Amino acid sequence: MVSEAFIIDKQPLAGGKFSTWLFLLAENGFRISLKYVPRAIYITLLSAITAPFRIIEEKKYKAKIMKQEPQPIFIIGHFRSGTTYLHYLMSHDANMSYVSTFETMVPGNFLFFSQFFKKLLSSSLPETRPMDSVRMAPDYPYEEEYGVANLSPYSFYHGWYFPKKMREYFDKYVLFKDKKIAEKWKQVYSYLLKKVVYKEGKERILLKNPPNTARIKELIDLYPDAKFIHIYRNPYEVFFSTKKLYEGIMPLFALQNYDMEEIEENIFYFYKAMYEKFFKEQHLIKEENYIEIKYENFIKSPLKTLEEIYRTLDMPGFEDSKNRFKNYIARQKNYKPRNYKISKEYKERIYEHWKVTIDKWGY
Repeated sequence: MVSEAFIIDKQPLAGGKFSTWLFLLAENGFRISLKYVPRAIYITLLSAITAPFRIIEEKKYKAKIMKQEPQPIFIIGHFRSGTTYLHYLMSHDANMSYVSTFETMVPGNFLFFSQFFKKLLSSSLPETRPMDSVRMAPDYPYEEEYGVANLSPYSFYHGWYFPKKMREYFDKYVLFKDKKIAEKWKQVYSYLLKKVVYKEGKERILLKNPPNTARIKELIDLYPDAKFIHIYRNPYEVFFSTKKLYEGIMPLFALQNYDMEEIEENIFYFYKAMYEKFFKEQHLIKEENYIEIKYENFIKSPLKTLEEIYRTLDMPGFEDSKNRFKNYIARQKNYKPRNYKISKEYKERIYEHWKVTIDKWGY
């Protein structure tokens, strides 16, 4: 197995703005752990070399981008709750756009010289995601949070890169304890969505981003008529699957040494804080624009669940896309979610931290 120190080309910040990278370095006191220095050098070189192309792209297209009016459909729910399967499935509706892996990983370079940058990304993308073996490709849908992180400092994902500030970044960029930061985040987020809509030519845009679960107020401020699909899953399974997520991404993304025991405590905190904010703000969504689905029901009857989503949210396109949905579901029939053996000790710990959702959803 290749040592973490030699895995340098999987770090998402390499596709971001050079100014964002410099800001993060300064904010973290230039504290890069020794074994990750090659990774930091790679980010520095790539983000600096591609900077002129980003400047040209923004000057050339910004006026057209700002005229766009996205109509978002948000898939929300904690990490590892089934959001990716739902996202991939719904992306087969040709009547809507989505943020692709290419667009979110190189958000400043997907209009000008796009084929060159797509090839560059393809060479560094793993064939499958490190946490669950789901296939990856530049044109597949992906979460736009990476794009926000590559365009600005205002993303929780920077906590994956600088784990010593992981909880601080969550409080700042998911809970928005500082309202001034929330306004700055909204500007970046709105611009990214407008840019994707401009490129794809479809105002209806499908988005999947777990941190958005705790950003309902901010999203409604931007998009009062947005539609929301909340998917939830057995919290006991979510815990272990989220832990596996971190075990998969931290060796690829981290720029500082990290402690998995500390990350485990963060998982407890993030989930609880995310849902506390969600439950407080859920009422801001118009009733006709919200549906909640249970992961276990969804994977048993994905097409039936999808039809219910379209009907409840009064969205067109289900019948037109039905065959594409069926074909995708058929291709996934051999995928088996991991079964976790949960010790009594862990079950008690998880219930202690997450009893609100466990009791609410009957797990």
